[in-house]
Amino acid sequence: MKMFATAVVLLLLGAVAGLAADMEMQSVKSSLIDKIGYDADAKTLAVQMHNSLDVYLYEEVPASVFERFQKADSKGRFFVEYIKGQYKSKLD
Repeated sequence: MKMFATAVVLLLLGAVAGLAADMEMQSVKSSLIDKIGYDADAKTLAVQMHNSLDVYLYEEVPASVFERFQKADSKGRFFVEYIKGQYKSKLD
């Protein structure tokens, strides 16, 4: 039973990790943020900072917020004011 539970957990973690890998990431002009991506079906925003391979996933982000993020003059300021701390996040 313990091995089965471990296998299920690993499968679930793999599915979450695969979300960002399957998501198209686009480079953005920012001193803080390197790339962003969005999965409309899952309402998940992916953010990768400069100097890091880590990708942070933000859940239940409306498409309108992603669109505003893409258009923001300052991606870093928009991220800090409207995304960070506003949506549940996890490290991919």
